[in-house]
Amino acid sequence: MKKIYFISGFPRAGNTVLSSILNQNKKIKTTAHSILPDVVYKLHRLKELNIYKNFPDQNSFDNLIENTFTSYYKDWDCEYIIERGDWITPYNLKLLKKYFKNNEIKIVILVRDILDIIGSYLNLSTRNPLFYINRMYEQKDKQELIFESIEEKADIIMEKNSYVHTVLYSIKHLLKSDFKNYIFVEYNDLISDPKKTLDRIYNFYDIKNYNHDFNNIKQFEVNGVKYNDDFVGANMHTLTEGKIKRNLYQVKVPKRVVSKYSNLEFWKNG
Repeated sequence: MKKIYFISGFPRAGNTVLSSILNQNKKIKTTAHSILPDVVYKLHRLKELNIYKNFPDQNSFDNLIENTFTSYYKDWDCEYIIERGDWITPYNLKLLKKYFKNNEIKIVILVRDILDIIGSYLNLSTRNPLFYINRMYEQKDKQELIFESIEEKADIIMEKNSYVHTVLYSIKHLLKSDFKNYIFVEYNDLISDPKKTLDRIYNFYDIKNYNHDFNNIKQFEVNGVKYNDDFVGANMHTLTEGKIKRNLYQVKVPKRVVSKYSNLEFWKNG
């Protein structure tokens, strides 16, 4: 029976490169950004329908949701599934505990300095006119805007209920919760010392270590399926093939943005 472990955390924090590296190991298949948190959430919300309330066969319905994981990955030929999804939001973690209850939940949380994440997004914005951040900016009433476009785009990246904001409040909630079966993996550590970082992840998952080739990074794919980034307007998941390395930014983050979004890395405070 396949074992399923989890990756979550910030965007632009090494998700795709880590997944590509892990998938060098034939015993492992790491997913793309997974749809399963949404599937489980929407199935669970069906309990609010009158037809369920009229005949609340909870055991049968819970069986359906609990088997979502094994059914989805039934044809994946591997020993370990690394499910990469938004499982650390307070509500999704609650659902994961409820419906993944007969399995040990282990979550690797990828983190990165917030200003670096903003810089990465702004770099994509500069290089790709159709990037969704640019489209969101263009929809704003320019008469109501105060700052230059690059600063306003930084605020879009960080606005309430954005991806970055959601991960921030999720980690803050997680640190206060009784769930402790997770580790933080810093983007800088992954890039600067990938072997040490991968060894740490393998040890956490209790999987036998593997001799990865960090000089042979390939584009991410799994089961012959690749990302289609057309709808976001930028190649967000395109990797620099070959040796693992940090991408250089074309954009300098403005001083107001630096001042506003500095020192948000509270997970470093122990």
